[in-house]
Amino acid sequence: MTFRDLWRAALIGAVILCALAALALGALGLSVGGADHAAIRKALVEAPPQELGVPLLKRPVRGFEAGYFPDCAGLAILSREDRWRNAYVAAVRADTILPNGIEEMCRRLQAELNGGDAGTWFTYARYWHGALLLHRAVLSGGSYADLQMAATVIVALALVLLFAVVAWRLGVGPALFLTLSLALLTDARTVVDLPVQAVGFAAMLAAVAGFAVFGAGRTGVWALVAAAVSGAALNFFDFLYTPAAFAMLNAWLWLAAAEREGAPRRVLDALFVFGASLGGYAAFWALKWAIAFGFDPSGTQIFIFGANEFTRWGPATGATWPLKASGMAVAATFDVWWKIATAAALMGAALVLRRMQGGTAASRVLLLLVPVLPALLVIEVMAAHTINHLGFTFRIVPAVLAIFAASLVLRYTAPEARKAAISPAE
Repeated sequence: MTFRDLWRAALIGAVILCALAALALGALGLSVGGADHAAIRKALVEAPPQELGVPLLKRPVRGFEAGYFPDCAGLAILSREDRWRNAYVAAVRADTILPNGIEEMCRRLQAELNGGDAGTWFTYARYWHGALLLHRAVLSGGSYADLQMAATVIVALALVLLFAVVAWRLGVGPALFLTLSLALLTDARTVVDLPVQAVGFAAMLAAVAGFAVFGAGRTGVWALVAAAVSGAALNFFDFLYTPAAFAMLNAWLWLAAAEREGAPRRVLDALFVFGASLGGYAAFWALKWAIAFGFDPSGTQIFIFGANEFTRWGPATGATWPLKASGMAVAATFDVWWKIATAAALMGAALVLRRMQGGTAASRVLLLLVPVLPALLVIEVMAAHTINHLGFTFRIVPAVLAIFAASLVLRYTAPEARKAAISPAE
């Protein structure tokens, strides 16, 4: 990829992302304006308190930690949207509880649902909150159990979609190991009980699948544009869960897609794909902030960051040593014996299959693992965020194992070898 490719992709991507931002704002406004907020409140009041983080903000579910803070924050947004005449202002403001310590978030949500919370609230405008589209649609006519069922279906469909497009692009073997690793070693089975987080998880899988279809087979400008658009799509639904894992999977897919074309793709270009994926994510986020300030140029009513918000994302507040955050993510991934056994079984099966059918050379496997390095850097730069939210930031470790196993079974025959095999037959 040339410098010309980079700036052309930036210009084309900017136009597309602006159009997507307008569509996103429209979708949020229509969602808020068309929701039955009385029915939503009723459904949440009738939901079992333990499903809304009371009395435990965190609890083990199916072998993984279910952390209810993001879901309670999202549900609090739903509880006060009808106080605003303008649905678009309500959607952009996204008023939610400002807890004095995270432990009180879900308890205060219960207070709000059952009479009103008298504590401090603030505008959560720094996220798009696209996940709440599902909540408004389902809870306007159904129960919280229905919402959890919808979340289960969405996550399952996203995994099936990822398998299908990776199988189409790279083959059944790599698709199977990639999908199984993500399904079994992440909290995919647990996150379905947490609809806000489930939508973000499914969006990550779907965004990678989308890039596999529209970007992995391309080079130059359109590969970068596809990466940026997939990043923007993820940002609309994401709660800053694991964008580094998403960018890593995109870059791996792009590198792996060259296996059927012959010559390997350049590592530097793969890093550009990684950067475009995160760049689209960040640019779409910035557009949300611009829209928020457009509603209130003074920033006094609609604001983006509270005091010291940035410091929560860097290593400053955690005083962490290098690789401490990564080490803790690894420890969170393998905290019980069956996860270790599952990972060992998947890797063992990948090695056996590789031995049986052949696979790409070891040097190529190492090339395909290059996207792990910038992902690790992101995890380390955002060390405090990684450590404070291990309940979902650990997902990058299963994603690394997924691409390693998939890379082992990726079949590749060099053009010269193909010609040599064909010649005798001729």
